[in-house]
Amino acid sequence: MGLTGMAAAAVAATVLGCGGLGLATAVAIDSPSAPRMPGCTTSGPIVGLSAVQAQNARVVVSTASGRGGHGAALIALMTAMAESDLRILANPNDPSGAGLPSQGTGYDHDSLGLFQQRRNWGSAAQRMSATESTTLFVDALLTIPNWAGQPPWRAAQLVQKSAFDGRPTSANGYSAEVGENYLRQTDRAAGVLAVVERDASRLDCGASDVMPRGDPASHGLPEGYALPPDTSQQAAIAVAFALAQLGKPYLWGGTGPDRFDCSGLTQAAWQRAGIPIGRTTWDQLRDGAPTIEAALAPGDLVLIPGSQGSLAAPGHMGMYLGHGLVIHAPRTGDVVKVTTLSAFTTSGVSGLRHIG
Repeated sequence: MGLTGMAAAAVAATVLGCGGLGLATAVAIDSPSAPRMPGCTTSGPIVGLSAVQAQNARVVVSTASGRGGHGAALIALMTAMAESDLRILANPNDPSGAGLPSQGTGYDHDSLGLFQQRRNWGSAAQRMSATESTTLFVDALLTIPNWAGQPPWRAAQLVQKSAFDGRPTSANGYSAEVGENYLRQTDRAAGVLAVVERDASRLDCGASDVMPRGDPASHGLPEGYALPPDTSQQAAIAVAFALAQLGKPYLWGGTGPDRFDCSGLTQAAWQRAGIPIGRTTWDQLRDGAPTIEAALAPGDLVLIPGSQGSLAAPGHMGMYLGHGLVIHAPRTGDVVKVTTLSAFTTSGVSGLRHIG
């Protein structure tokens, strides 16, 4: 049986911090001051989750927080918990996903992945990618008017359009509560989100060992810098955008326009040039095509271990500018700046990717 209106309001008061009953729909779950941290995906166990579930949860939080803040991350988590128990599910009813990595099998229509998205959501590869499926979900969430002012389970229902639509039927266990399947996951999602945000607050996108170079007033960009003459038009646009951000503060999960994290800066720069790339450092390690240091071109991505990653799993990244220079958003308390490639790669190179 569905929860009563009083019980639902009580849960809303706890989740939304409204301090009383019956105020859920009038209180926003997000605000400019709400946590907006993850941009580089954290790692590690989470009590109550398997290793696979924990990593999926961290990717969901990293991706959703970067696009919609704390509230979007909570809604995305409770949705993925309800739909797939935080597992990337294949489905025999959609053979296009058969060759893709999965963590279980579902049988709901032709739904795939963490969010059990049907074919109209996107390709099988998108729906079975933790990052891409979360992006699809949050993009849909952000189109809902006043999504942040609604109880999170109702916002989830508006995106997913599940059987829990408030009309009691056998398909929803005769529940009269809109989004009750998501409501049931509220406490669990809030607990996981708190763990991930706590871990994220301890990281600085892994750049604490990268030292700045050059005149502080120019944020490291040498006087007279100019792009190499053979730079492509799209790369020139991306580099120009990145350079226009010099001096702007670092913010974990920041994608602009006034603050950036490492991967947020490179993503925004290439987006300005008309080329979409992934949101996180791990995503961008697979974007574009591999290249070598001798062939680096302006706009190419330079991925390094940083202080929190490894050669196999980069923790930080920047954009090559030509002339042996890299622009990056280093860490909390610092600003977007330029350093030399040699200083940037002191701890080794995890990957070099040519974009465009």
